[in-house]
Amino acid sequence: MYIVATISKNSYQADKIREILNAGATVLRYNFSHGTPEQMLEHISAARDVIADLKLEGKISIMADLPGMKIRLGKFSENRYISSNEIILFRAAKESPNYQEWIPIDYPTPGDMVKVGDIITHADGETALEVTKVIDSEQFEAKALNDRFLAPLKGINFRRKIDELEHFTAQTLEHIATLEDIKPEWVAFSFVNSKENLQRGIDLLKENLSYMPQIVTKIETPNGIANIEEIAELADVLLIARGDLGLYTPIEELYLNQTKIINAAKKYKKQAIVSTQILDSILEYYVPSRADVIDLSNAFMQGADGVMLTKETGISLTPGRSVEFALKVIERLQASGLNK
Repeated sequence: MYIVATISKNSYQADKIREILNAGATVLRYNFSHGTPEQMLEHISAARDVIADLKLEGKISIMADLPGMKIRLGKFSENRYISSNEIILFRAAKESPNYQEWIPIDYPTPGDMVKVGDIITHADGETALEVTKVIDSEQFEAKALNDRFLAPLKGINFRRKIDELEHFTAQTLEHIATLEDIKPEWVAFSFVNSKENLQRGIDLLKENLSYMPQIVTKIETPNGIANIEEIAELADVLLIARGDLGLYTPIEELYLNQTKIINAAKKYKKQAIVSTQILDSILEYYVPSRADVIDLSNAFMQGADGVMLTKETGISLTPGRSVEFALKVIERLQASGLNK
């Protein structure tokens, strides 16, 4: 089992890349929604320099994780605290001059995305609201289901409509057009929900690249699960993107869906990577939670080929330690022979 390490705001620097690679990660993942093509080229070029300095060329891969359509809140000056049962007005806008009165959603028709009774979530599910009134295509009201903050520019998740959105956005196409300069060994597509959808992405790569990278298919929607067999036939790697998968499908079915994806990968002799909240507790505690250790171990026992660390290496002040601990668990499991 190999380790994919997310490189983000706290780990773009050369010394952090070196720390992560020395700890044992073999794939560096860059989230292309976090920057322009020029910024991604700069970050990845810096990583290539470290890889060359460590004489690891050919042993380390770069994953370009391309964005899909992610609907986000617009801009407002600071986090907006909401209390349980409070009614919040949402409007289509890039910015709100008075976020205490209404919250902007940076999408033209958010009212068309919901119906009364829908549960929508914010960010990674920290906040949930129930739609109480649809005013028109541009605005709706929702009741807060817990005490929490709404943060500007964070995602707002509409479960029912995710598979109807166009995920080959202008930003996605712009990144694809410049991948030849970066030459990532792996390219990941977000919100893949059908064989046709994945084929479109592959065709775009063929049009823009002089080579064909490994195709990583992120499964994170209801249709992605429903069509997993046909997707697995075409993909090189199935990535179980548990963050969005746990928002857009019932969270109580997450283990079942993870199992379906891993089984499909085995059936078609493709790789499977388990991602999101592998060792998140290590961000707060020196000793990771027992649940995290069991979760990582279970991914190994299920037959996953890799795990992808996200916050553990992207925002951690000690990303190498996250990789080292994950590798320690994996090596102990490999030595046990229990999964044979």
